[in-house]
Amino acid sequence: MNPPKKYRGTILVVDDNPTNIELLLVYLHENKYRILVTRDGPNALKRAVSAKPDLILLDIMMPGMNGFETCEQLKNNPETNNIPIIFMTALTDIDTKLKGFELGAVDYITKPFQRAEVSARISTHLTIQEQKTKLAQLNASKDRFFSIVAHDMKGAFGSLMNFTQYISKSFDEWTREDLKRLIRDMCKSTEKNYKLLENFLEWSRFQLGATPFRPSNVLLEYIIVQAIQLYQAHADSKSIQITYDFSSETYIQGDPQMLATIFRNLISNAIKFTHNGGTIQLDCNNLGNDLEIIIADDGCGMDKETVDKLFYLDKKHQTEGTAGEKGTGLGLLLCKDLLEKHKGRIRVNSKKGEGTQFRIYLPVST
Repeated sequence: MNPPKKYRGTILVVDDNPTNIELLLVYLHENKYRILVTRDGPNALKRAVSAKPDLILLDIMMPGMNGFETCEQLKNNPETNNIPIIFMTALTDIDTKLKGFELGAVDYITKPFQRAEVSARISTHLTIQEQKTKLAQLNASKDRFFSIVAHDMKGAFGSLMNFTQYISKSFDEWTREDLKRLIRDMCKSTEKNYKLLENFLEWSRFQLGATPFRPSNVLLEYIIVQAIQLYQAHADSKSIQITYDFSSETYIQGDPQMLATIFRNLISNAIKFTHNGGTIQLDCNNLGNDLEIIIADDGCGMDKETVDKLFYLDKKHQTEGTAGEKGTGLGLLLCKDLLEKHKGRIRVNSKKGEGTQFRIYLPVST
């Protein structure tokens, strides 16, 4: 199913007529398709299994196993039943066409061939097939992703439920100081669960197109300071110093709420994976058309395998922070989607044991 990139797709032509084959070869080569040819049904069945073409052009009137019989067997085989089939025929009666559609064909090309018609029908069905494949892959990824989030939510609330039950059953046995400590721990757990749910809901709204995009000129310093202040207590609890170095007059073009979400997640992530007494530095570079904003920490860092998993729905990667903080990676996925909405991008440089740099690129405000 994956021909070399110089081809637009692989097409299996099944026809016993050399003249028809020669004509189709001319048309298909012009459009940069990879072409495979067989002259009968049995060989077509074998070739379809071995080559996995993107589309099959199948003649109806062939000696021995005709096109209808060939199509039926292709559709009954799990290895080939998703390959779109276009029948080629000089027959134009409605019963013939209906029979082909009932067997699973997607279209007809009538003989004698018309160059424009052949090109248009093939291009249309290859595009549809490509979109169907991408949609199936996306749905499978989302299903796996939702399963991961549901598992994490169940674990988080299960832990909270057990915590409250434990306190209620032994309430009279605890000292006032013990209860304060337990309630503080419960607050931390609740805050973590709330952040997970908040990111999940925000990402879901974005995927459904329910998040309005209202770009404006945004003062970068304001967004950064707000995000730092939100997590300053967490940073202070680990004696982490956060500094930033960029002009107080730096503006970026974007939606203020979305930008705030991006920087909240990246700064929270940096604090999570920075050791006690560490530093986090934010810098900004004007690259002409884009601003490069760097969030760098000297924390635990990541190996290449972990970095490669960061922005994929279906790859579960949970890593504890330096103080045992937990997460799902959903925040980074949300950052990537929101940046793409801004025509921006995100890059990661990291080395295990030495720290991580997240580099984001956003259009300069005009």
